[in-house]
Amino acid sequence: MSTTATFDTLAAARTLESAGMPADQAEAVVKTVTAAVTEGVATKADIAELRTDMADLRGDLRADIAAMETRLIRWAIGAALAAAGLAVAAVRLLA
Repeated sequence: MSTTATFDTLAAARTLESAGMPADQAEAVVKTVTAAVTEGVATKADIAELRTDMADLRGDLRADIAAMETRLIRWAIGAALAAAGLAVAAVRLLA
C-alpha cells in the first residue's frame, strides 16, 4: 500500500518568487523538490505493510523449520531402529 505525497507546486513556486527568486529558478527548485518527495519515499503505511509482511514470513519460516525438525526426528528414529535391527541380526548370525 503506497500513498502519494501531495505537494502544491504552484504555491511553492509562487512563494519562492515572492521571496525574490526568478521564476525559472523557482520552477527548477520546485521540480527538484517534487522529484525528491515523490520518488522512492517510504510512507508510514509502507513501513507498516512491510512489518506485516515480515511477521508473516517469520511465521512461515517457523512453520517450515518445525516441519523440517519433525522430518529429521522421524528420520533419526528410523535410522536408530534400523541400526538396532542390524545389530540384533548380526548378533544372531554370530551366535
